[in-house]
Amino acid sequence: MNIKLNNSYINELLEYEKVQNGLYIVATPIGNLGDITIRSLKILSCVDLILCEDSKTSKKLTNKYGIKTPLKPFHKFNSKKSIPLLIKMLHLGKSMALISDAGTPLISDPGADLVKSCEINSIKVFSIPGPSATIASFVLSNFSEKSFLFRGFFPRQKRDVAKEIDIIKKMDCPIIFFESPKRILKSLLLIQKKHGNCEITFVRELTKKNEEVINSNISNVISILKQRAKILGEVTFIINPIQDLLGEKISKQDILLLTDKLRRDGLNISEISRVISNDFNVSKRDVYQLLIKNQ
Repeated sequence: MNIKLNNSYINELLEYEKVQNGLYIVATPIGNLGDITIRSLKILSCVDLILCEDSKTSKKLTNKYGIKTPLKPFHKFNSKKSIPLLIKMLHLGKSMALISDAGTPLISDPGADLVKSCEINSIKVFSIPGPSATIASFVLSNFSEKSFLFRGFFPRQKRDVAKEIDIIKKMDCPIIFFESPKRILKSLLLIQKKHGNCEITFVRELTKKNEEVINSNISNVISILKQRAKILGEVTFIINPIQDLLGEKISKQDILLLTDKLRRDGLNISEISRVISNDFNVSKRDVYQLLIKNQ
């Protein structure tokens, strides 16, 4: 399919976007370089300096679109030392764009301290929206009709993992995590052990040639990953916590197990909902909706 762009509209858009003195937070593609916006290209081409995590990674994007703006590494190891000079340059009238290796900056990436410093020094900060692995992954899940909680990278330390799983148990909405391909199997095994066979969405290599999305229970995803010699690519996973309808007395899993028994006794969903509601003093409507969803 050949697509012709309306060049007059694009030229009008680019003319409208006057690059000002200040800091631009620019979202970049999370994989497919075609996901860059026209406005982002305009900003990256016209600012005085691009702050990036890894210049080698960012050059793939700038070279692709012929962007000649100088790149300056800005990451967690040098950000604090770099900020005073950057603020001075911005005070002198320079314009800068902050980008990450992929997606929207500041989301589990460095840059928050720079934005705060700009605010303190009355320097304008502009947000140029675009790709976000968090949102792009969430809409591929079976839980996208709900609100969600984003928690960044899943913790590595044993004590932090225990705290994170306690948070998962208390939540009533899906929780989104980033994870490295080297650690994903270990993290999923820990969640399965501490939280049971919850539903998850596993997303790998989003927007790339080998994009993979699995909506299933955590046991099945673990089984699939264990069969692979190596797991490659950036990973996002989303947990739908197992809901306790009545604290410690009855969980979602307990309800489903009891439902199987009552079905064998010949009861329909409405009757099962009434029995469980009466026996455990929980909402019949909540039980009924749970059973309909898990038919």
